[in-house]
Amino acid sequence: MFSREKTTFFIITLLLLVPLVVWVFVFRPSSFFVREISLEKHADTIFQKCSSQGYSRVCYDKEIPKLMETISMEEAFAVARLIQERDPKYLECHVLAHYLSERETAKDPSRWKDVVARCPVSMCNNGCPHGALMARFGNQEEFLSDEQINEIKPDLMDVCEPRGIWNPTEVERSMCYHAIGHLNMYATNADINKSVEICKEIGVKKDGRNYVQTCTEGVLMSVYQPLGPEDAALVGAIRPPRDKVDSFCANYTGEAFHACHREAWPLFFPEILQPLGLEKLCTYTEDEEQQIKCYSSIMNLITVILVIDNNSIDSLKDFCTGLPDERVGLCFENAARRLIQIDPLYAEKAVEICGVAETVSVGRECYTRLVTYASHSFHAGSEELIRYCKKLPAPWDKQCLNTSRP
Repeated sequence: MFSREKTTFFIITLLLLVPLVVWVFVFRPSSFFVREISLEKHADTIFQKCSSQGYSRVCYDKEIPKLMETISMEEAFAVARLIQERDPKYLECHVLAHYLSERETAKDPSRWKDVVARCPVSMCNNGCPHGALMARFGNQEEFLSDEQINEIKPDLMDVCEPRGIWNPTEVERSMCYHAIGHLNMYATNADINKSVEICKEIGVKKDGRNYVQTCTEGVLMSVYQPLGPEDAALVGAIRPPRDKVDSFCANYTGEAFHACHREAWPLFFPEILQPLGLEKLCTYTEDEEQQIKCYSSIMNLITVILVIDNNSIDSLKDFCTGLPDERVGLCFENAARRLIQIDPLYAEKAVEICGVAETVSVGRECYTRLVTYASHSFHAGSEELIRYCKKLPAPWDKQCLNTSRP
């Protein structure tokens, strides 16, 4: 039996808790149930509308941003994740991330850095920072003068670097500097040389890190891969036809020259979907290092088409083994790496690719890339890294954990 004192204490406690429980479950249900159910309903509605269409990704990219009239950016990404559970092909959602962060930044452009810091980690191939940058600087009514560009350089110098509670991984930083390359083209009215110079100024860090390449790729990518009408109008006067790529790229040197060639792949589609076409595109130079960069870059596209869109690792195997012998391992390892870059949820499929690579004696190269990429994609000692490494087979799982220890 309870003592009188214990009984009194119990009654008082109950009386205090009941109003709280009523408030939580009756007056504030959205915090616990309704909000989650609402997101599920949004996902169901959009999935039903888009999944039956020929190219559902474009539909998702259009419909999900509309939700931000009533929900937050984070919730919109949550809806996207729910749709991805139903349609794994939509793990490649880079364009959506652009649109969502653009809308969020447009609410208060002065808080664009905060939007970058709120972007989801390792989702949608880190497209979210791109949108925030473009919303802040890419929608100017007029292009920036040299003086104005100098004024924003301090922001560009540190926007991709850790600050406050935001601590981006190396891949996140790299993608952020890539976004700045796109931004430079808007700021300079598509002046490639001036844009590349900005990349050189902000991309070299005092601690030895260098993001000039990825920033420069963003500059030249803008020429060949405009996302919308405004982008196309920006580069319409300078974009070369396919038979003029060599003479166009000859105007540039160093990283710009090479990025100009490898980012020109849209002009040579669908030839590059055949091994001979990829080989031809990447032998524009005899520089071995630059050829490797070219093969690695184009495999981003080929992996999406063959493995994600067509769900065919057999097609990937046929493609990779159709390349020159010295490029077969490079093909498999970059396909596996690309899947992790798009979303770590693809880890098991990336391991499957490496398993196929083993059958043609290039498994070591493939697994080694998955191990080394972990330290760039995840923070040392994080739960995400441990979860990822455990998906690798022995002995690569232990190597992954040891390589990425704090």
